[in-house]
Amino acid sequence: MSVLVEEIKLRKISIDDSKFNYSITHWFQPIYCLKNLSIIGYEALLRDASKLHISPNQIFKEAEEKGCQSTLDLMSIKTALNNFRNESNLIFINIFPSTLLKGNFLYWWDTNIPEDMPVVLELLENEPVENWKELKKVTRGLRARGVKIAVDDMGAGYSFFQQWIELEPDYIKLDRYFASNLAVNPRKQRIVRFLVDLLVDSTKLIIEGVETEADLNAAELLGISYGQGYYLGKPSPKENLIL
Repeated sequence: MSVLVEEIKLRKISIDDSKFNYSITHWFQPIYCLKNLSIIGYEALLRDASKLHISPNQIFKEAEEKGCQSTLDLMSIKTALNNFRNESNLIFINIFPSTLLKGNFLYWWDTNIPEDMPVVLELLENEPVENWKELKKVTRGLRARGVKIAVDDMGAGYSFFQQWIELEPDYIKLDRYFASNLAVNPRKQRIVRFLVDLLVDSTKLIIEGVETEADLNAAELLGISYGQGYYLGKPSPKENLIL
C-alpha cells in the first residue's frame, strides 16, 4: 500500500482538537481479584482537567453533539497511557466501537501507542455496532499487538450475547445494577451464577459498583473473578495511587 494511501487513512482518524474545547485528564479506579483482594489493574475514568469541574457526562454529550466522539476516544487513550507508561498493572480504557471502525485504527495505534503496554480496551455497550465483521477484524489485530478486549456494562446496552460470541472478549464488566443488593436478591444471584457458568472457559467477569461488604462477599461466593466499586476503592488521581 502506498505511503499516500496510508497518510490519507491516518488523517481520517487523527485527533482534531479544534472541534473539542476541553482539556482532559483521568482518575484511576482499582480493579481487584476477589479471591485474594489483590489489585489486577485500574480503569481510567475521564475527567475535566480545567478548574471548571465540568462533569464527564457533559464532556461526552458535547463530543456526541459535535460528532467528535472518536476524537475524545483517541485523546483519552493517549492521555491515559502517558500516565501509565512505566507501570505493569493493566489499564482499562473505554472506547466506542465506532472509533475502532473509523479509518485505519490499527495504523493509528501502531504510530501512537508504545509496544507492550498492558492495555484493556473496554467497548462501550451504549451504541449499536454497524459492522461486526470489521470490528472482529480490528479486535483480532489489537490482540495480535497484545491488547486485551473487554465489553463494558453488560446488561445495560446493546447486543451483549452477540458481542460475546463475535468478539470473544477477555473480560466482561457486569453493570452496577447487578451488584446493588446482590447479597439479598435471589433473582440477581441466579443470573450471575448463570453468567459465571456460561463464561467459565473463555471470559473473566468483573462486577462493577460494589459498595458493600455483603455484596462483595456474595459476588465472590457466586464465582465472579474480579470486582470494582467504592467499597473496594474510589477513583483517584494517579499521584494518590499506591502502585
